[in-house]
Amino acid sequence: MRKVSLLMLFVGLLLAFSSVAEAKKTYLKWGATSVRSGLYANTVAMASIVNKAYPGEIEVTVVETGGFIENLVRIQRKSVQMGPADAAAGYASYEGIIDYKGKQNKDLRALWGGYITPIHIVTTKKSGADTLAKINGLPFASNPGTTSGRVIEMFFEANGIKPNYKMMGIGASVDALKSGVASGWYKAGFKDSAILDLESSMDINVIPVTKEQIDTMNNKYPGQAKSMPIPAGLFKAVPKEQLSFAYVVTDFVHKDVPEDVVYKVVKAVYEGRQSLVNTLATLKEGKFDDLYGNAEKYVHVPLHPGAVKFYKEVLKVNIPDRLLPPEMKK
Repeated sequence: MRKVSLLMLFVGLLLAFSSVAEAKKTYLKWGATSVRSGLYANTVAMASIVNKAYPGEIEVTVVETGGFIENLVRIQRKSVQMGPADAAAGYASYEGIIDYKGKQNKDLRALWGGYITPIHIVTTKKSGADTLAKINGLPFASNPGTTSGRVIEMFFEANGIKPNYKMMGIGASVDALKSGVASGWYKAGFKDSAILDLESSMDINVIPVTKEQIDTMNNKYPGQAKSMPIPAGLFKAVPKEQLSFAYVVTDFVHKDVPEDVVYKVVKAVYEGRQSLVNTLATLKEGKFDDLYGNAEKYVHVPLHPGAVKFYKEVLKVNIPDRLLPPEMKK
């Protein structure tokens, strides 16, 4: 009887210690994008690095979402704690400007600078639309809630281009071009898998943009357009180097995520950054390994205090005032 009591006591203590350990574990949801997007793998890889670095302390679950703009909404509502989004859209959301008037989100914080990546404007060869001007009136797949959808529609509108938009999801857009329901689309990512999928079964155009067209958009929507050269041979449809629309992907986090947790997330990704850029072309070409340098260059949303602490302690940098969160200025 006494042995049974001691055994029960031991089991009880073990369960109690397990409950305490479990209670200390932090669970995070990291919004991504559609699994049909090549950019989904980036978030999965980063989450894996964090989970491996802090087993038993932090558990990150990657959540498929409709795109980077949706991630900003989800972070604000706390249905995810972190997620990638366009740096320019994040700034518009934080300040409540342009298309975010009346929807200001001062709870948004940045983790790092991220990387710059092109958005390819694609049409089918069969459509005959091999320039931006010929996209006028073209049945054109568009993905609400995505960064590409937001900025390319703004880009077209600023330059007087009016496609016949067909609203649908990312996966459905690939199928729509293959079936002829749509003759044009846009897709972010350096050597994106969705465009490679299209090229494997049909002839396409990847349409270049000009500096003048980028300037035209920035004149109307300040700071919302960037460009990036893409090399000859990136796709079969790119016979020589050309200029593509581009944006900066930054991972954002809600300000209420604890400082020590964010510190560990940034530390894990920073220490594992080389493995990311060595295996993911989008991150390599976009210079993701310069996490803090890209924040200084491209980001106008304050860093999370945990990120500030990491960069100060490890990189010994002086954080510019615009990247310091309000809670660290009090």
